[in-house]
Amino acid sequence: MKIIHCADIHLDSRLNTNLDEKKAEERRQEMLGTWLRLLDYAKSHQVSAVLISGDMFDTKAVSTTTAQTILGSMKSHPEIVFFYLKGNHDTDSFLNRAELLPENLYTFNDSWRMYRLSQNIVISGRELSSSFGGARLPENWAARTLNLRDEDYNIVMLHGQVVSAHATIPDEDEEIHLGDYVGKNIDYMALGHVHKYMSGQLDGRGIWCYPGCLEGRGFDECSKHGFILLDIDEATHSIKRQLVDISRRHMWMIPVDVTGLTSSIEMVRRARVQFDILSGTPTSSEEIQYISQDAIREIVDSAGGRRLHADDMVKLVLTGEVELEAEKSLKFISSQLSPLFYFLKIEDMTRRKIDYQNYVNDRSLKGEFIRSVRDDSQLDDSIKPEVIEAGMRLLMGEDI
Repeated sequence: MKIIHCADIHLDSRLNTNLDEKKAEERRQEMLGTWLRLLDYAKSHQVSAVLISGDMFDTKAVSTTTAQTILGSMKSHPEIVFFYLKGNHDTDSFLNRAELLPENLYTFNDSWRMYRLSQNIVISGRELSSSFGGARLPENWAARTLNLRDEDYNIVMLHGQVVSAHATIPDEDEEIHLGDYVGKNIDYMALGHVHKYMSGQLDGRGIWCYPGCLEGRGFDECSKHGFILLDIDEATHSIKRQLVDISRRHMWMIPVDVTGLTSSIEMVRRARVQFDILSGTPTSSEEIQYISQDAIREIVDSAGGRRLHADDMVKLVLTGEVELEAEKSLKFISSQLSPLFYFLKIEDMTRRKIDYQNYVNDRSLKGEFIRSVRDDSQLDDSIKPEVIEAGMRLLMGEDI
């Protein structure tokens, strides 16, 4: 039997940290479209069930379009059974939108619910809560009340952060203590809450797994994204699983070392060569010799081996050390590189190289300014290069 495990879709996210309102709205609709593509995949691959392990939505007020699209898509796939467990971002507002919920949609509450999907496969789930009637429950109360049969293939749905040991401070609602679930006849723990793919061994029998979010929303979510496809052999209890990437766009964090470059156009050329390498475009530029292949491999590995594409969203991070008088305009660099992608953001992490000895005898206004900053005991040495750079730009008539 084939089952899809997904989580942390975060539909109706505001997405305004990096994007203007027009693109944010476009991305919201794209993410809703990604859910529909997941269902197209499920239908074409004869998937029997879809597990949604929390945070399907991002806000309390789910839009009418989103709610009706989700409910309608479930109703239009009666051959698929949906199991929806609310996460810390979800509320009942979505479920309350429909006078009659789809017959193939099953939900959970703060006590264990179990559904027999087939003769041998059981889906169990519980929405996390640390209190009952205002009284705090014992830390391992949830695990103690979970009773699963050894002969079944048991899938347990939870939304929270796995931890290996009980903390000395009061537990947070979203903490899942793995040790409490050892020996509970769990075969697959279908988790949500962590936005990147992670998995591990629960005990000698079972594993736990986070699928990550379907689409990256910010530049802290640059890893490969998608859903987990489970293929379960009910007779032997064996399982095959793979991460399936159906994202409309991907997020990239790309550091570019501009050490030694003296102008914005040189920085543009180096960045473009690095983009070419990541996209698989052949290049004969001499700039390639200055680009670390280890850095390229690290970026590609973090992206799950995929190629950079024009539809993607890129955060370009300028790094390295440049001369004090090197010309560097982030506006110009952005104007040249932004058309290459759906969205480009530039972060300047370069350091200015300052040899104070070069300005000992410089009697110009520039020399006087640099020496005054150097000798200012109220300024920390780590901040002086930034102060000098700002002052130099002002002296040259540039904006800070």
